[in-house]
Amino acid sequence: MQKKKNMMKELSIHVLLAAVSIFFLLEFLPTVVSIYKGLFTFAIMSILLLDFYLVLSNHKKILKVTKIALVLILICISVVGLIFYITKFLVFADTYGVERILIDHISIAKLIFFTICFFQPIFLPIPEAVTLPAGSAVLGSFQGAYIGFLGSISGIVVMYFLARIGGLKLVAKFVKEKHLKRYQEYVSKNETIILTLMFIIPILPDEIICVGAGISKVSFKRFIIIASISKLVTSSLLSYSVYLAKLFSLSATQLIFGSSIIILFVFLLSFIIKKSIKKANAKEVYMTSHGE
Repeated sequence: MQKKKNMMKELSIHVLLAAVSIFFLLEFLPTVVSIYKGLFTFAIMSILLLDFYLVLSNHKKILKVTKIALVLILICISVVGLIFYITKFLVFADTYGVERILIDHISIAKLIFFTICFFQPIFLPIPEAVTLPAGSAVLGSFQGAYIGFLGSISGIVVMYFLARIGGLKLVAKFVKEKHLKRYQEYVSKNETIILTLMFIIPILPDEIICVGAGISKVSFKRFIIIASISKLVTSSLLSYSVYLAKLFSLSATQLIFGSSIIILFVFLLSFIIKKSIKKANAKEVYMTSHGE
């Protein structure tokens, strides 16, 4: 009796996987040709029919194989969907801007903005200097700041644990090895200060910092404190920049000019920091090789 119950429980999982796969395929992949949708649906339903036969004939071992097949189909559909929507978003954002996307979908603007901020430290190639002011312009400075902060921190935590659990083999799919080497050079001394500066100043992308911290076994407690303080600063500054522009009645030209000066200052500062770190590392190597 217990065995039969376990088999039915396993079958219900298969039915759920099949239903979710078909729903995603039909509802979220509008550009997939109908014949391919039909083939995928037929394959999923065939596996499901096979599952019912396997339950009736008590072939538990083969059920594991069909479960893996359904999981792989669901992953395949999800990956295709993810690539489609990310590509669509990037093209639309490049053409019309993030602000337009949020305005056109105002009912779910908060969710969209959170999702954008979440994926930024993982793989989304849009800087905070673009997304946070856009979010603030639509949602308001306070909501832009706290949603941006929560989204960024959530993405940072995910990336950190991907690196910690998956190691180099997994993170190599997200980042380049040369970037990781640069990270290790920067944090070889004064880890806390350098990590904080790198989160605030665009020396390296956030995903590189998260991966480097995860691989180099920086404690999660220290990492999350540093990341939280840093992102609180950047989220607040970038979100309230829109409010300050309105407060001081700055024109678009003045705002662009002011932002350009700030960005130039930040890049100069990051350049000086880079040079200082390289110089310190070179000096250390020299002293070590000469036995000083």
